Amino acid sequence: MDYNAATVPAKLALEIEDKTLTWQELALEVDDFAGKLATLTGPKAKTQQVIGLLMPNSWEYVVVYLAILKLGHIAMPIDTSYKQLEIDAIVKQIKPRLVIALHKSSLKNCYDYQNVLALPEPANYRPLRLPANKQIASLLFTSGTTGRPKAVPNTHANHIWTIETCSSVWNWASKDTILVSLRLSHWYGLVMGLSGSIYHGNTMYLQDWFDPLATLTALSSGKISLFTHVPFAYQEMLIFAEKNPSKKYNLSKIRLMISGSGPLPPDNWRQFKDKFGVEVVEAYGSSEAGRIAANSLDNPKPGSPGQLLPGVRAKLSTDHELLIKSAGVFPGYYHNSTATRAGFTDDGWWRTGDIATLDGKQVFLKGRLQEKIRKFGYTISPRDVEWALLKHPKIQEVYVMGHPDERNLNDTLVYFIVGNITDEELNEYSKSNLLFAWRADKVIRLESLPRTATGKPSILKLKELITV
Repeated sequence: MDYNAATVPAKLALEIEDKTLTWQELALEVDDFAGKLATLTGPKAKTQQVIGLLMPNSWEYVVVYLAILKLGHIAMPIDTSYKQLEIDAIVKQIKPRLVIALHKSSLKNCYDYQNVLALPEPANYRPLRLPANKQIASLLFTSGTTGRPKAVPNTHANHIWTIETCSSVWNWASKDTILVSLRLSHWYGLVMGLSGSIYHGNTMYLQDWFDPLATLTALSSGKISLFTHVPFAYQEMLIFAEKNPSKKYNLSKIRLMISGSGPLPPDNWRQFKDKFGVEVVEAYGSSEAGRIAANSLDNPKPGSPGQLLPGVRAKLSTDHELLIKSAGVFPGYYHNSTATRAGFTDDGWWRTGDIATLDGKQVFLKGRLQEKIRKFGYTISPRDVEWALLKHPKIQEVYVMGHPDERNLNDTLVYFIVGNITDEELNEYSKSNLLFAWRADKVIRLESLPRTATGKPSILKLKELITV
């Protein structure tokens, strides 16, 4: 940030709604707040302290996050969509030095932390100086689909490696401008949005949340060259465009559109290309491992998150779980040695939890290990079944899950379907197009799939629906 402020001070760094900041203005805001924050953390602190951020996407979030890093401390973003019990549990588990919120009401039951945005005079402070591979930049939380969320620390070196490696594949450079509507309280938005734009000195157009109309309008403005989001966002833009055929959107100025945080169905990829003339580039990674694989600009392969990135080593376990080593892998769960040991093999490979196949360096994801479905002696990939079902024009969304049945050797195969397909049409389509082992034992119809804050289907909520 300081480099950008010195070399391109007048260049627009951030725009959100009617608020704009140049790189010089952003640097001044960060310096001012770092001084204020130092009055609470200690101007000459010698150890890293955890600072919580309970803030929505906003210019204030960017300033606070960068001020925490400037002091050398650990930023712990907390999603503002979390319920009070979830926030209290996170704070009780980690015990941060303090939590910063835009409004005190956000912290009403969260111990006795205070709003520090309105503190008086800045203090003179001395930033901590630790090696990049030792100094933790962010402390983020897993989605917690099964059990208690775990705190995932990423070092500055982890973040920088991911950004530099992806940039080498996608030609991400200072001339790019980026639209960010991902939540900055999660890895994807924080690293591939905010941190990447700061690293390159890009202008970042920030939205407080994803809305298909607002996003398509911004992407059609001609000011954006790079956009990244989850598959659900691309599906929502397609649905919106289909429901509003009179509205026309020109995305020809977009150089790079990226989909991550979950598989993008091949049919959605083709539909988006046909509708908007843009080939979405799919990528794959996680909070614990950074980016693992990505498609290139010149040869994207629908149905695959791409090839292993330079510097990523991978192999498959006997259960076909993808195991990796890279400089993007985090140092281990925060104050949770049991989970850390379980996440790594004895010889240091990170267990991704994803079932995959490898064709050379090309990765194909088949589902999560915890989603493995066994039926009639077959191991069924839920993603393969979903993508086959999505070819039917009356199925808008689908999630396939196996439910263990203690009275039966086979798992119960469950379809969660959003769409207007009838039972008769589904049965006929299944008989004509799906292997017999792929056909549903139970169909649950929904108006929409329940999702986590990051846009992924909520496995926990879907499992609850099976037993209702």
